[in-house]
Amino acid sequence: MCAECFLLRQRAPTITPLVSNSNSPTKPRRILMIMAKAPARGQNKTRLGQLIGLEAATAFYRCLLADVLDIVRAVPDVTRAIAYTPAGSEAVFQELAPDFELVLQQGDLLGDRLHHVLQYCLTHGYDQAAVLSADTPFVEPAALSHGFAALSNGADMSIGPCEDGGWYVMHLHTPHPELLVPIQMSTPHTLQDTLAAAQHAHLRIELLPATTDIDTPDDLAKVLHTSAHLPTQVARHTRTWLTQWQHTQQP
Repeated sequence: MCAECFLLRQRAPTITPLVSNSNSPTKPRRILMIMAKAPARGQNKTRLGQLIGLEAATAFYRCLLADVLDIVRAVPDVTRAIAYTPAGSEAVFQELAPDFELVLQQGDLLGDRLHHVLQYCLTHGYDQAAVLSADTPFVEPAALSHGFAALSNGADMSIGPCEDGGWYVMHLHTPHPELLVPIQMSTPHTLQDTLAAAQHAHLRIELLPATTDIDTPDDLAKVLHTSAHLPTQVARHTRTWLTQWQHTQQP
């Protein structure tokens, strides 16, 4: 697809550079993108669907995405975007998040798609770009802001570890395909492999607070046991769904 067609130019506005604050003319232009797949039966949280059913897994994914959208809305001074797939699902995301830009993912493997969206934004008007998982509803907005600030303070990459061995967010100010394209994603050693690639490239790394993502039945069980003590505003869609789902499982 040509570069001009890459950004959706229909109902969602075109991504454009942020307007600099008059008191801070060199303020970096930042974009924060959620990597998301359109909610559809059998397409979201399939491992989790083995436990709770495909319809329930899709409903749960919608709640995860709704919470992550709220997290991104709480991050100041960024352009908010969804890097979406598949092509043709624009209307779904326009309904879910009319206040977000839409960026079409391209590439067969996740590493290719991550690199593509980051490279495009970093070469078309943005000084800093970040990609965020859609299934991490417990991330703090302050952690995402810190990732951008770290880039301004000398880091080459900020990355947020997941407890399963992956990562939930990556911030960059320069494209680095070696951090994404050759790395096998969604494995227990994805984070370790990414950090090794960054160290080999002599990049300065900022580690952000770790979080839990929710991919498997074991992840769901862990959240069911640990989320009760959290403030009510944290992951409110996810936790409401979990409470309702628990009630349906009672005899």
